[in-house]
Amino acid sequence: MWKNKTYNQNGFTLMDIVIGVTFLSFAFLATLRITNDLQYKLDQRDLQIRAVSIANSMMSIIRSVNFDENWPSGTHTGASSLGMEASLIYDDIDDFMLTPESIANFGVTANGFGITISVYYIDPTTTPPNLTVPLTGGLYSNFKRIDITITHTDLSEPVELSAIVTPNVY
Repeated sequence: MWKNKTYNQNGFTLMDIVIGVTFLSFAFLATLRITNDLQYKLDQRDLQIRAVSIANSMMSIIRSVNFDENWPSGTHTGASSLGMEASLIYDDIDDFMLTPESIANFGVTANGFGITISVYYIDPTTTPPNLTVPLTGGLYSNFKRIDITITHTDLSEPVELSAIVTPNVY
């Protein structure tokens, strides 16, 4: 008289729900981590693009002026005298030698970007040409190297741009 009843199990047990929620939370955390890493990389690329734009703009401005204020007279400013003259006129390339301290006077810092500009004579007569070591003292050559470094507090590494210019090539 006892009937053997079998029950169909419909739905989930508590254990099934706990396992499912645990799995979904790990999947969500992994997705969140990937999204966070991608956002950091996008932010870095955005800062790099802006830094390169600033460096290119400064390089264009610098290359648009004379090689030397004494040029084309045949004499050049000595290596130890490069930099801004007392007249405060940007009339030649080496007037743009700027440090993070002096750049505020030039008005190019914005949104946390810093810029350093170095200008120096190089000696291309050595074999191979020495394009990185500056000439010193009263020496000069027909080649100046311009190094522009752009920094930012959130940028992982600075952006650097260099060019070599001569009196006849701009």
